Amino acid sequence: MNIEKNYDLSFPLEKVYATWISSDTVIAPATSMDILPKLGGHYRLVVDTPEFKGKNEGVFLLVDPNCHLCYTWEWNNDGEVSEIDVNFSATGKGTAIRILHSGFVNQASADRHDQGWDSYIEGFKLFLSKAV
Repeated sequence: MNIEKNYDLSFPLEKVYATWISSDTVIAPATSMDILPKLGGHYRLVVDTPEFKGKNEGVFLLVDPNCHLCYTWEWNNDGEVSEIDVNFSATGKGTAIRILHSGFVNQASADRHDQGWDSYIEGFKLFLSKAV
């Protein structure tokens, strides 16, 4: 099962990309990030709240600065390793992001992630609007 999402953001490509790969970009419900954006580098997202404790760990499979990222995604070592493929492109008004999140083995997980992307992008845009 796959999820495909397309978003248009009114921020410059370089700012969007740099923010996407920064460990300082913590979007709720995440409470911390640790990102090493290089081939074989890691992507770690931690949620430590009263409602939920969890950790995502992934590995970068492709890093093409300001253009394309691909990394794995697995929550709490649950065995469902999916792959996130993100393409960034400049538009006349900002940046277009195309996300292909593939490899889901169960529909409930795919549905949660489908909603999660929309929520994440809203938080990401808010983060970008507050970033200097």
